[in-house]
Amino acid sequence: MTTETLADGAIVVRVEGELDLATSGALEEALDAANGGRLVIDLGGCTFVDSSAVRVLVSAARSAEESGRTVSLVARDPGILRVLEIAAVDTMLPVHSSVDEASS
Repeated sequence: MTTETLADGAIVVRVEGELDLATSGALEEALDAANGGRLVIDLGGCTFVDSSAVRVLVSAARSAEESGRTVSLVARDPGILRVLEIAAVDTMLPVHSSVDEASS
């Protein structure tokens, strides 16, 4: 996980590799530490997503709704997009194909 703040103030949390039980806790910590109005979770470098990661994403969606914060996802991999669809995460958070698209 890496975190960066864009010039427009959006915070981007980038995920590389597998997002599973071993790494979803780190994503949760990164999301909790990211303070700001707009948050982008970039799964562009992610190769695998399991149910523990889906739980973190759903939690981020619920937290955003409660706090009025904007959270977006970036995903391009068809397998990851399919997991997001099956778990209905794509109905809770907007899914974009690039960070530029998600942060605008």
